[in-house]
Amino acid sequence: MLIKIFLKIFFLIPAWVLRCITLQKSLCINNQILDFQTQIFLSLQSMQNNAFENLDSIQASDLRVLVEGGREGLPLNAKSSQDVKVLDHYLLTEFGRLQLREYCPDQVSVKSSILYFHGGGYVLGSIKTHDPWLQFFASEIGVRIFSLDYRLSPENKFPCSLTDANLSLNWLVEELKIPCQEISLCGDSAGAHLAASLSTFRAIKNLELPASQCLIYPMTDPSCSSKSHTDYAEGFFLTKKAMVWFWDQLKNSDLDLVDPMFNLTITPNAKLPKTLLITAGFDPLSDEGESYARLLHESGNQVEQIHYPHMIHGFVNMTSLRAAKVATKDLLASYRKELLNI
Repeated sequence: MLIKIFLKIFFLIPAWVLRCITLQKSLCINNQILDFQTQIFLSLQSMQNNAFENLDSIQASDLRVLVEGGREGLPLNAKSSQDVKVLDHYLLTEFGRLQLREYCPDQVSVKSSILYFHGGGYVLGSIKTHDPWLQFFASEIGVRIFSLDYRLSPENKFPCSLTDANLSLNWLVEELKIPCQEISLCGDSAGAHLAASLSTFRAIKNLELPASQCLIYPMTDPSCSSKSHTDYAEGFFLTKKAMVWFWDQLKNSDLDLVDPMFNLTITPNAKLPKTLLITAGFDPLSDEGESYARLLHESGNQVEQIHYPHMIHGFVNMTSLRAAKVATKDLLASYRKELLNI
């Protein structure tokens, strides 16, 4: 309760007051200046116990309890601009029951629908952890969103989540009668990888493609060898150590490393949906996201990249931070434009 009250007060404090209180200087790396409120927020976070310090010895289930339990109920997300109705659907599969949560704002202004995949390194996250963000998302754009609670690793290795994603897309088409060309895929981090993986899978298999995909700071390269992984290895919410561990939890065997649906650095040699790709400046995944955008472009695909140099990984789930909210509203406005052009 005290942490919630403290954060509510913190998010109201102007940046100039924070500068006077903390006497910290703005952080600049690679000619990018980190948003100051975000910088202080990261400092406060580093003072708490880091659940990712003992990845070699912790069970994934225990990590989920530590991370998701620690964030539950914290006022990290901006409030929705309109009421959003929430309805849970359940898909019966041979692997069990999949939950697909629908978000429908009071005023729907976009004909298309979005199939969303949450982030969390394929190990963490759920429709519950991303619920506040998706309510904000749906209300801001005025669009129906379907959020999939796909199976997590390491209990369910690659390609289990991809199978779930494809099943959910087919279900929307077959059961809700939403044309595939009126569905856009979207996801953040691991969810962005899953969206791109699904598009690649369907392109390779000559299946009907969704209209578009929005990839928000996607994980694409299992080698984790880019310069941004070195420059932002620690201290910026997501760490290189965590990313290496996440990939290892997802990987079923070394054969996955040469699979273009797992390793997105491999050119799929297939036409993919038009893509909006988002990167953040202070993010270990920044360089690989930019490289993937370049790969798509060089392969003849339509792609637009938007870079937010002052932001960190995960900013769409932190819209109580003023700069994160501005950046998120900006990317949603760009996404809405893409959807309206479908």
